[in-house]
Amino acid sequence: MAFSFTLLSPPTLLSPHYNQFSLKTRHPHHHRRHLLGEPFRRLPAIGVEKFQQIHCQAARDSKVQEEDFRKNESDLEESNGKINEDRFVEPKFKMSLAELLDDSKVVPLSVYGDLGVQITGIQHDSTVISAGDLFVCCVGSRTDGHLYINEVDKRGAVAVIASKEINIGDTLRCKALVIVEDTDLVLPLLAASFYRYPSKNMAVIGITGTNGKTTTSYLIKGMYEAMGLRIGLLGTVAYYVYGDNKLESSYTTPDAVLVQNLMAKMLHNGSKAVVMEVSSQGLAVGRCNMVDFNVAVFTNLTRDHLDFHVTEEEYRKAKAKLFQMMVDPERHRKVVNIDDPNAHFFIAQGNPDVPLVTFAMDNKNADVHPLEFELSLFETQVLVNTPRGVLKISSGLLGRHNIYNILAAVAVGIAVGADSLEDIGRGIEKVDAVPGRCEVIDEGQAFGVIVDYAHTPDAVYRLLDFVRELAPKRIITVLGCGGDRDQWKRPTMAKISTDKSEVTILTSDNPRSEDPLDILDDMLAGVGRTMQDYLKYEENDYYPPLPNGHQLFVHSTRRVAIRSAVAMGKEGDMIVVAGKGHETYLIQGDKKEFFDDREECRDALKYVNVLSQAG
Repeated sequence: MAFSFTLLSPPTLLSPHYNQFSLKTRHPHHHRRHLLGEPFRRLPAIGVEKFQQIHCQAARDSKVQEEDFRKNESDLEESNGKINEDRFVEPKFKMSLAELLDDSKVVPLSVYGDLGVQITGIQHDSTVISAGDLFVCCVGSRTDGHLYINEVDKRGAVAVIASKEINIGDTLRCKALVIVEDTDLVLPLLAASFYRYPSKNMAVIGITGTNGKTTTSYLIKGMYEAMGLRIGLLGTVAYYVYGDNKLESSYTTPDAVLVQNLMAKMLHNGSKAVVMEVSSQGLAVGRCNMVDFNVAVFTNLTRDHLDFHVTEEEYRKAKAKLFQMMVDPERHRKVVNIDDPNAHFFIAQGNPDVPLVTFAMDNKNADVHPLEFELSLFETQVLVNTPRGVLKISSGLLGRHNIYNILAAVAVGIAVGADSLEDIGRGIEKVDAVPGRCEVIDEGQAFGVIVDYAHTPDAVYRLLDFVRELAPKRIITVLGCGGDRDQWKRPTMAKISTDKSEVTILTSDNPRSEDPLDILDDMLAGVGRTMQDYLKYEENDYYPPLPNGHQLFVHSTRRVAIRSAVAMGKEGDMIVVAGKGHETYLIQGDKKEFFDDREECRDALKYVNVLSQAG
């Protein structure tokens, strides 16, 4: 590494006499009480597999069919759920439409055709229909599935479920039509039934919150794998179904059909658990309605997604739906960040008798909290206090905000009864980096470059605070705001960046249907300027500094903005490219083109000397 920084560390360093995973016994806090005033309930170290057996036994006693569960167990008998990358099993499902309606408890308003038709798949997207599929006509924000009957018939759909009377008399393959009151409501029921309720046979860990979901999910995945257990992951960056094999993620939380399909694949390939990011939109529209969660994790809550939820209270209520599912003290757990002012609200959801594990950076009454920590550009070290002892963790994840994510993962390990703290620590340390999350770009330059997904005011604030702790000479930030998304946060994010960075370059970030210049105009309002102020300057003209002495530039082309930032970089500076992180595309109008901030930074750094000379 060619660049280095003086670190601003806590006065007490992590004690050198600890080994990598050394533990220290402490006296239990007999009188410690949780946020709601409940006595601390120590969770027994029953082991993850035992905890999951409790969960799956409840599934056997519930709606899931015994013959399907026995089939799943026979498929997995050889591997016993241990990690084995030798083969991938593609599960096959088939049932009659009559069986599907009966098992899912969907009551039709009317039925036409042959209910004995065999269903081999279920879809609500007309573009992915295959022969033998059932097509469910859902009404979306942009289109109506009822308009595509002829198209799905040509593709091979054998049955249709609709909420409107439609004509299937001219169809070639479609043998049955079922009318229901609300297709959006029945879709999760049908999908869960068709795929045999896979979530009832795995431990499902759901993570909700504004920030930190992705990184926390990766840490939990690493923790399970360190214990030799296979776990699936569903989230913003990718869907991990089998080992390290991943599918591109279309949504943070998959739709109601895909989530059941992916979980079924995980189950049939030996997964003992699945960790999934649970978005507010996913909860609000019912994508998770038939997912049997048994651990709910709350990271934090700040203002976001008001383009969808309209009010902050509706946003909070949507996220609370995950915790409302926590009703069984034997098989459910709550994990909550009690530094967040909304913690009390989330803890109160569901059954108050469900065991609770709390974590925090500042609140030392939390079950899981840091005793001390160190931050640098290359490593984060933290000494974690838990109900089962003290754990030292050295992580490649950077920044104070990632300590929260580490604490959340440790708390989940405690909640599910991990066999040892060493397993928890080893799994967390295994995760060196999460794509696009404080990702360091190093091409041997004399200054630092970080790419991060921060796209909310709170995330940008925390990111730049972390960078400032590294004591760089200057912070140069490239920042944009997405089109067709929350307009309120645009001026706020620009103000945060210009306050905390010596140089800010405002640019585009997936403008979608909006004019990029209109988005930039909204952002500039945060510093009392407009696009008209900047349009009068030619590219090489002088931009007047802001009242605080910091510089602000505007480049509507993101590639130009990144290259300009790299060209400005000098020894000891830190360049922060925020907003897109792991994303490998740029959406403008109806076009989606390849674009990767990380690759753009690497390309610019290769020519940094030429760029610097060009000014």
